[in-house]
Amino acid sequence: MFADWLYRGLQIVLRPLFIGFFGIKSTGFESIPTEGPLIIICNHVSGFDPPVVGTLVRRPLYYMTKAELFRFRPLGFLIRLVHAYPVKRGKPDRQALRTSLSLLTAGRALLIFPEGHRTATGDLQPARSGSIFLSKRTGAKIVPIGIAGAYGFRRGTRYSVGEAFAIPEEMPTGDAQYLLVEKIREQIERGRKLDQAEKS
Repeated sequence: MFADWLYRGLQIVLRPLFIGFFGIKSTGFESIPTEGPLIIICNHVSGFDPPVVGTLVRRPLYYMTKAELFRFRPLGFLIRLVHAYPVKRGKPDRQALRTSLSLLTAGRALLIFPEGHRTATGDLQPARSGSIFLSKRTGAKIVPIGIAGAYGFRRGTRYSVGEAFAIPEEMPTGDAQYLLVEKIREQIERGRKLDQAEKS
């Protein structure tokens, strides 16, 4: 398919550009499962997060993207080519959930920011329940990624990947939401410690 060819081509072109410009340091990406349904969760610090994660993860990712971006049709057409699909923020979006379930059932990988939006302070916000619902319904494993540091020329933004895990079916949603945040927090802290060790 043309979209898959375009996605792979952009990965090849953009990966070295992002790594070189931002000085990105990454840990653990080789452990990400290459097959089967997968949900990658990540803290959201910048608009650069989706394209950077998409180039660092070797397998193609699919992205929930705010519906407002699809209103300008040329832009909507372009971002659909790189696996974005719309989600209405602030309320349950059944169509976005159906699309997500269909992709996971087909063995695809989704990138989800469970906080739902970027935060000005960088502090982690409570996780929303969408990724928990999707994981339980499809059996998809979840992989946490923590982004430590700010973007900027050669700033050395650190991406750290944790081990894939499953949410027990019997786990209450509130406990699962807390678990997602803590898994991401662990990777942020791991990235910071690695940076400190390299500087010492």
